[in-house]
Amino acid sequence: MMTLASLLSPAAATPGTARRHWRWAALTLALAAAPLSQAQTLMETLETTSVQNTLNQQGTSSGQAALDRARKLEQTLKGQAVPADAVPGALPAPTTAPTPAAAPAPVDVPAAVTPPPPFSPAQSARLDTARSLLSQGKARDARPIYEGLIALNYQQPEPHFGLALSLLALNDLTGARFELSQFVGLSPESFEGPYNLGVIAVRGNEYDEAFKQFTQAATLSEKASPAARRQVLDALASEQERRQDYAGLSATLTQTLALFPDDAGLKYRLGRAVALSGNGAGALPLLYAALPDAANRTEAALLIADIYAAQELPDRAVRELDSAAKSATNSQRAQLLIRKAQLLQAQKAGKLAVQAAQEAVQADVRSAPAYALLGELLAPDDLAGSLVAWRKAAQLDGKNANIRLNLAAVYLAVQQYADARNNALLTLKLVPESDATSLARARFIEGVSAYRLKDYAAADRALTKSAAASPSAETLLWLGLSRYARRDYEAAITALTESVKLSSTPTARLNLGAALLAAGRFAEAEAHLRSAAVSDPSNAAAWYQLGLSRKAQGKNAEAQTAFTSAARLGYTAAKTELK
Repeated sequence: MMTLASLLSPAAATPGTARRHWRWAALTLALAAAPLSQAQTLMETLETTSVQNTLNQQGTSSGQAALDRARKLEQTLKGQAVPADAVPGALPAPTTAPTPAAAPAPVDVPAAVTPPPPFSPAQSARLDTARSLLSQGKARDARPIYEGLIALNYQQPEPHFGLALSLLALNDLTGARFELSQFVGLSPESFEGPYNLGVIAVRGNEYDEAFKQFTQAATLSEKASPAARRQVLDALASEQERRQDYAGLSATLTQTLALFPDDAGLKYRLGRAVALSGNGAGALPLLYAALPDAANRTEAALLIADIYAAQELPDRAVRELDSAAKSATNSQRAQLLIRKAQLLQAQKAGKLAVQAAQEAVQADVRSAPAYALLGELLAPDDLAGSLVAWRKAAQLDGKNANIRLNLAAVYLAVQQYADARNNALLTLKLVPESDATSLARARFIEGVSAYRLKDYAAADRALTKSAAASPSAETLLWLGLSRYARRDYEAAITALTESVKLSSTPTARLNLGAALLAAGRFAEAEAHLRSAAVSDPSNAAAWYQLGLSRKAQGKNAEAQTAFTSAARLGYTAAKTELK
């Protein structure tokens, strides 16, 4: 009597298959950019003094300078329309087009008809009071004093600057931006104006505007004190870093290093920028100069190693790491050994790589990356050891999605399906929606684990989502198995057909044939089962299923031949068919 064919799970292929998945979130060796600097803070005590000194030196001439500029501008533009964006302090254009009769004229900082009068003794005293209050952090008390001074003598720049500082301290960015625009119009040679406009732009995530303002400030600050100029150049460097403009960053840091030639941290930053701009060899002198400084030794050594590795000199890279490790702290030594292990792994020196990773773990038992790398290197040859390492990594950094994903994969490989499923579900909570690849892999592990736990409905849901995001032959194979287990044979055939199209393995063809057989599509089943049996003559299940497909079509002699082959390979059910 013919029995209904049961779909065969790819048990023989599973251990090797599962072992491959631990590599999905493996650590990569790359010359990664360092985090962007925090948004620049306002020039407060030091820089307020700087701008005050500048303005004090100008005395009353700043008002005359504004008048001269206004007259020159008037002569230059006489008879021409002045675009709003070309006039300092111009208001933005209206959002709706005005009628011709009501077209607004550009609004400029009011030009003084006569030079502004100097501060009276009483006004100077009030200015000193406002400065003092602001330096004490009493911006709310300083604000009305500055506003009063502006009302009395609008053309004097310093009250505008002081009011801008006060408003910034009070988080009134709109008001501060306006006052700084007035300050820039009244004192265009001062770098503090564009610098602080850049600060406001950074706070508002207006990075293109910040880059523009900091570039202007850097130009104007050439004669500033070294400390003030460095603050400006650092702000510009941060924006160049954000834009990944490493050539521009190199130029800016070169200017900064000229001011502070003994700063080892600057040498490292410049070396890194030069390397990232594509000139690794040119970065080496700077990085070696930074090595003696303990604060930069580790990062400099790692970058030197990367440069030598990129030059196809991996042995030299390893020696540099070993040299730096001799005078490193335990945590720094662990970082250097991790990179050494990665370089050795890339050279196919597996045992040496494992040894380096083990030394990294010993150097810093709190290093999750060290345990993660050890787990990666031990799999698949030592799955038990790999599992121990990944579990330790997860204990140290449980919210790391890559660690959770690898741990889930190793649990799947050692057939601890409940743990594999739980860690896959944890991964799904940690991975951002934008990381479609990791989500697909986590759902694959979830689905296969659910299948092994006989939760076929959950397996179907997880694998369907995984296949939609990343339609691999393997995912579609397990999706077909899950649907077959739910007796949804036509859906199983659809998934398995796609799997065969992507990779026509004997296992995929065998399972597609079994699904077609269960659906009563015997002739189609025979073609796939015959192909599976011919591809792997030692596959007893393929011969047995082929015999069933032929028997269902009345091809009894041919069926007997297939059953005989299966029986010779020890397939018990085939022996029954031969009786």
